[in-house]
Amino acid sequence: MYECRNCAGNLKFDIASQKLFCEFCGTMEDPYDVYKERDAEESTQYEVIVFTCPQCGGEILSEDTTAATFCNFCGAATILSSRVSKERRPHHIIPFTKTKDDCKRAYAKMVRRAIFAPKELRDEAHIEKFRGIYMPYWIYSFEKKETIFFNGNKSRQKGDYLITRHYTMQSNVDAAYSGIAYDASAAFSDNLSGAIAPFHLEEEKPFTPSFLSGFYADTNDVDSYVYEGEAQDMVMEDGSKRISKNAVCSRFHVREGKNRNSLKNALQPSQTVKELAMLPVWFLSYRKGDKVAYAVVNGQTGKAAADLPVDVKKYVAGSLFLALPLFLLLNLFFTIIPMWLLILAALLACICAYVSISQLSHLMVKESGEEDKGYQFVQGKSSEVKKKTKIISTSILITVLGFFAPYILLAEIFSGGSGLVTGILFALAAAGIVLGGSLRKRRIPMKVALPVLVKPLGAVVLAGVILALNPVSDLYYYGGAVVSLCMVIWTLIDIIRRYNLLTMRKLPQFNRRGGEV
Repeated sequence: MYECRNCAGNLKFDIASQKLFCEFCGTMEDPYDVYKERDAEESTQYEVIVFTCPQCGGEILSEDTTAATFCNFCGAATILSSRVSKERRPHHIIPFTKTKDDCKRAYAKMVRRAIFAPKELRDEAHIEKFRGIYMPYWIYSFEKKETIFFNGNKSRQKGDYLITRHYTMQSNVDAAYSGIAYDASAAFSDNLSGAIAPFHLEEEKPFTPSFLSGFYADTNDVDSYVYEGEAQDMVMEDGSKRISKNAVCSRFHVREGKNRNSLKNALQPSQTVKELAMLPVWFLSYRKGDKVAYAVVNGQTGKAAADLPVDVKKYVAGSLFLALPLFLLLNLFFTIIPMWLLILAALLACICAYVSISQLSHLMVKESGEEDKGYQFVQGKSSEVKKKTKIISTSILITVLGFFAPYILLAEIFSGGSGLVTGILFALAAAGIVLGGSLRKRRIPMKVALPVLVKPLGAVVLAGVILALNPVSDLYYYGGAVVSLCMVIWTLIDIIRRYNLLTMRKLPQFNRRGGEV
């Protein structure tokens, strides 16, 4: 902790004044003018890192990446200096400039547009739980100052021949890119950090641990090389775009065809600088069961982002409120034939089945963490996950037939063909749509997909059976349509629940102990 020189109270960083502030006597100190006389003493017991609070002597349990936290007994802000020394010490820091009140306003403005979000997300007591965390980021800078060579060509038509002349282009490049930031914490998902980017890195300051006082903080557990290739590729792509806009380069098509890679590779940076920085983020979590939805606000710019779950009851009520007037309006101007009503219900079931397959694919990707390079690095897995595809010839055949079946089906219906043929063609069309989606995703085991597809495909099979039997009474068609629509609604509810799973995850530092800012 940082002690006040007047009353020995706990100094904490004050966002409004950008100084360390003692809430007991009002003393203010410049962050660069203070140092720690006492620090949390580190020891190891039972393979767990234990820190002793310098103010009350209580034990502070921490995770390996914790750099700043609070004592669970006296609430004192504590900097674990050993975690921000040597190789883990950041070079720069951007202090919080947005207060918790600024953060709450930005979040409330965003949530107002989410009409189907759970009411708990708008509750003032819930919004009050925002907390500030300094997250580690790798900051990359690149330079290219040399002569480069790349390919170009010009073509002209002469009679029946296309004559192409190839050239070696030369250009002097003097370019520098700086401030390309990627989060360096495996607990902080790449999608989450990207949602609140960018930070204004020109406002960064030299790092000193006193800035962390009064906030939570993590140290990096992701090495710099993990995102270096991605950052470098972005720089090379931007450089090639800029050069291709030159009038001469444009005439020689330097960014078309095979020339594209030649130019991009020629722009390989000649110098790379990697520095660690602490950047400010406000976090809020919404817990339901064993899942957590998150909201984040950039502590410098106030940019807010969140994956907001949907309240199933609100969504169903809102859908019925809109659907009933629309249904009555359509009945005033159109006469709905029972057979077409049944077909429409079954087609909606097909769409729901396809959406369900897509959701399953996204869920599997999310749970595997393969889109997050930092997570893959810590787990010791390759970020490039090979997709193994097992394609069965029968499935391919049905998919091909399903592609043509809708057109044949329409011709069969309008020509007054037999109900049996119509039913079979309808089933093939539905199977083609659903199986085509499954094959396109190429990653969902049948034992996982079947429980999800039972309800929508049950509606399709019911419609196919009724069309095949071709009953005289319209009651069969209406009854089948009602049952199919009930299956569709049931499937939609399942889709909403899976969507909520996609929006919920473990929040960084969710298991941290300590007080609030």
